[in-house]
Amino acid sequence: MAYATLDVSRDGPVLLVVMNRPEVLNAYDRRMVRELREVWRAFRDDDGLRAAVLTGAGDRSFSTGLDVDDALAGDVASPSLDEDGRVAITSRDLRVFKPVVVAVNGYCCAGGWHFVNDGDIILCSDGATFFDTHIDVGLANPVEAVGLLSRLPLTEVLRMVSSGRAYRLGAERARELGLVTEVVSRDGLVPRALEIAHVVARHRSDLLADSLETVWTAVQEQRARAEALGLALLMRAPDRDLLAFRDAPPGGAVP
Repeated sequence: MAYATLDVSRDGPVLLVVMNRPEVLNAYDRRMVRELREVWRAFRDDDGLRAAVLTGAGDRSFSTGLDVDDALAGDVASPSLDEDGRVAITSRDLRVFKPVVVAVNGYCCAGGWHFVNDGDIILCSDGATFFDTHIDVGLANPVEAVGLLSRLPLTEVLRMVSSGRAYRLGAERARELGLVTEVVSRDGLVPRALEIAHVVARHRSDLLADSLETVWTAVQEQRARAEALGLALLMRAPDRDLLAFRDAPPGGAVP
């Protein structure tokens, strides 16, 4: 299928999914969310596909989360929420238990964390930068910070959430903390992610699915109550200042 916001291809048993909106730092709008859901369901149902790689187009950004203009135009709290008010954007949200390798290039912040939090294997380029912007928009961090507790020490999560865009976690520090397993060059990022995905894809898909479902069920049981609270807070946050965030002067907005 052809997509407007994604570049999707297959390399044998591996699906390569590229979020392709580099002009807005691969922020996701309502259309990208719909297309991601279609891709993950097709990935689930295709027995010839055994693993996937997810990355972002361009050199600057993996994903900076929701597209502010699209959220304002659609009058939605976040395009990532489904009709039941639950986040539904990653393969894991849709209960797809095939391995996904996430290759982070450039900026990863705010809603971009969903993909990192729910990835099975995470690697990044040497220019990758991780941070959070919820507090800068007038929002509590509703879900992503909870997921981060499965990836980073509590002290790091608290500092990032409290500091907003002022605090950046670089690639090497991310590796030291265990957020990513490898740091590679920008040019080598996707080839290395595909190489890892092919190694994973050689194993029996039923055993992979059983293993991943068991591990992720344990993780989700730890996250569930706090995520529900965070989503409730998001829905009752009338004071968020998306316009001010969008119109901030250079250097104040997301880079």
